[in-house]
Amino acid sequence: MHISLCLRNNFLRWCILQVTEQSKKHLEKILNIDEFVRKIFSVIHSNDCTARAVTLRTLANLASIITERKNVHHSIVNGFDSEICAVEVDAAVFAAGKFAEQSSSFAASICNNLSDMIQNIATPVDLKLQLIPILQHMYHDMQTSSKARQVCLELLSSLPSQKFVIRTLQTMTALACQSLIDVQSQVDLLISRVIDDPRQSVKLIALKDLNRLAMKAPQMWKYSSVKSLITVVLQAKSTAVKIAILEVLGTLAKSVAFHLFLTHDVSAADMQKIQEVCNLCYVSQNPTLSAKAMEFYTNIAICFKSFKRKLFRLDQDPVEGARLAITTQCCLSVWGTTKEDKKVLKLCLQCAVHLVKKFPDTTMFFLSEIVELLETTESEEHALILCEGLAAIGSENHIYIREIIPNILSLLQSSAICQEGQVKTYLGTLIFQAAGSESIPTEIQKLILRNGHKSPWFMYKLARQAMRYGQHPVAADLFSSLSHLVASEHLHFWMVALQEISEGESYLMKEKDDSGMTKTLLCYQKSLSSLKAASTQVFPMQFQTDLVHLRIELLQALTQLIQTCNTFRTCPPPAIATALALTNGQEISRCGQILSQLTKCMRDFENLKQKFGDLYLTCFDADPQTLYTVTQLQYCCEVMKAGVSSVITTDNSRLFPVTSENSDVLSVTLVNIQKDLNHILKTNSQALTHEHMDFLSKSVQSLLQVPFRYPRYFFQSIQTTKLNLAVTPQQNMRMEPLLVHHNTLFTLKVEGVIEHKQQMFRQVSQICIAVKTEITNQQHNTDTKVKDPNRSYEETVRPHKDYFSCSFLLSFPVAGQYSVQIRGLVLDDAGTKWNTGPQFTMTFKSYDDTIHRKPKIIVSRTSFGQM
Repeated sequence: MHISLCLRNNFLRWCILQVTEQSKKHLEKILNIDEFVRKIFSVIHSNDCTARAVTLRTLANLASIITERKNVHHSIVNGFDSEICAVEVDAAVFAAGKFAEQSSSFAASICNNLSDMIQNIATPVDLKLQLIPILQHMYHDMQTSSKARQVCLELLSSLPSQKFVIRTLQTMTALACQSLIDVQSQVDLLISRVIDDPRQSVKLIALKDLNRLAMKAPQMWKYSSVKSLITVVLQAKSTAVKIAILEVLGTLAKSVAFHLFLTHDVSAADMQKIQEVCNLCYVSQNPTLSAKAMEFYTNIAICFKSFKRKLFRLDQDPVEGARLAITTQCCLSVWGTTKEDKKVLKLCLQCAVHLVKKFPDTTMFFLSEIVELLETTESEEHALILCEGLAAIGSENHIYIREIIPNILSLLQSSAICQEGQVKTYLGTLIFQAAGSESIPTEIQKLILRNGHKSPWFMYKLARQAMRYGQHPVAADLFSSLSHLVASEHLHFWMVALQEISEGESYLMKEKDDSGMTKTLLCYQKSLSSLKAASTQVFPMQFQTDLVHLRIELLQALTQLIQTCNTFRTCPPPAIATALALTNGQEISRCGQILSQLTKCMRDFENLKQKFGDLYLTCFDADPQTLYTVTQLQYCCEVMKAGVSSVITTDNSRLFPVTSENSDVLSVTLVNIQKDLNHILKTNSQALTHEHMDFLSKSVQSLLQVPFRYPRYFFQSIQTTKLNLAVTPQQNMRMEPLLVHHNTLFTLKVEGVIEHKQQMFRQVSQICIAVKTEITNQQHNTDTKVKDPNRSYEETVRPHKDYFSCSFLLSFPVAGQYSVQIRGLVLDDAGTKWNTGPQFTMTFKSYDDTIHRKPKIIVSRTSFGQM
């Protein structure tokens, strides 16, 4: 688009303004920024103030790529002096905020101008309120930040009206959060406003800013500041102010600020005040105030118990008091009918989960109390929240769930609160949690299936939960009915794949002989085919296919190891092997055939470990539990490899650690295998005995008896991240190779845009583009002076507004046809490279003119005399 032709009227200028607003992520694609800005900036000299205003806003949208343009800075400052056009002044204020955020020189130069305009009596009040927030962007250096804060302090003393005070306090808080300078001074200022300012709106804004500072920099809070807030909350008369103060104290109590507070010499009077603040959950009639006090009580209990220093004794144990406060609020809110009661109930259950994580001995108390409330409530919404809380507590310690199984079964049989399908899903999940690695009795399975068949959608959710907790027989029965109830072919194959997986795992749990493993592998092969049939361009099922394929390989590796152990028992070495072993001086060498088979098993486990590691790096969007599952599978291969390696080597001096902080079945099994391995190593046996084979067989059997729990990422992805790459130049429609001379460098430009939704677990920090050139067809008569014509290139860029670009200079030194592989990798904040980007291949053809040049043939002409 020729911009100079479009800038003829204000409507077209406004259209260009809209384009720049909606294209902020693509501004770096502009090749000639100078020419682009020149054509837009030419309108700034127009006599039409509206045209100048639109131009200023357009330039403000381009602030990220024209940060230090002095002529633009000057035009913005001139826009403030427009006395006849308020539209241009508003545009100048908007542009000043954008450029102050991007340019440190502009922020430093405009600070005095803003102060003079705000202090000027002739400046309208509305304009002053618009100018004050610009000061929050002056965080580029300490001098400018301190200067902006000083201007705000002068405004607080000279302009005491409510609007100016609120706007100034918010600006100062934003400045302190960005620069992390004068955070303590800002906290003291806000607390003084809470204490001294009689206006409630100012108090609430100050407390909101205090909560923001508590989340941003809790380590910079002083002892006196926390103490002042505790005193103020007990003296405040307004309920809204008390709620806001308790929210700040709750944020501080779950951070490092309260640990620093307790490191001081806390007096008995201060401890008594903390106890009085906690007791507000009992004395207040307001449910929100009681809930916030209960949350503070819970955080205080966790903080006190984790603090090693001896403190003054409170009136009661903090954990006991927090537990009582949570149950009291649950009982009060579960009978409420308002939306506020629903929020309070959710907060109570969240506090219960936090307390259970730190103090597992409180689990049974909360479970029994919540089940009693669940049996008496008549609200389906409250029943759903209570079931969700039970499932969350059960995920922390599933052993205690078994104590309330009779209550759960009675709830599942009753129709009072089980009309909602999600409630059934949670109740079924609790049964799966209680079962652990054991199989569910037949009567309970029938009850679950009978309730699940009432709704196809919740039947699928219940079957999915069964697979996640290793209850594959239940999942197989549910999926067998679902495959005929879906609306598309791809979903049909997805259900068939899940059914085959569940049936295969069921055979592995029920049948202990070789026939069970054969049926399991057959079902897995069928599921793999169904997964490929269920794949679409939108949902490629890559992780699902890879995980199932690696599960098959792991089962095959374990089967091969068992067969090797059986071969040692049934086929002993020949008699001559003993004589050869005595000649070599190595007793273990008499089992040469078994050693070769065990070595192959060890290599298989090593390859599987590497494949699980590669699978881990493709799960950028996976939840932490999924990553933990993949890590455990990788560690399982490492343990089995170490076991086989220790058996076949003669150096038995290396012992393996057996500690583990996790209590899941697979972790416990791996710890037991390591203990048995260390026991074998202590025997110092140089020969390969039946005891070694029994250890390997027992290890394999124990791993096969652990139900495999499919992670959440196998079924759904909470966050989504996708890289879209564009390469310049591209091949034509017939995909003919791109021609390049062997003595020249080829410029390859790679651009990309990041698409992401709900980045809950990890975010994209950098993008790594890897390019690899590999010759596929070399011409025979080429110069072979270059030993290796293959090249590898890699460049890491930081995306701006989800856009990134980089260029490579590729060399093709040998004439022939090349394959160029382009791959995108994602780097998170920790610097980990994730192989989640796209990968595609281009074809190049390098040519050499001298190869096709024919040598000149000189023909000697015979003279007439020689004839």
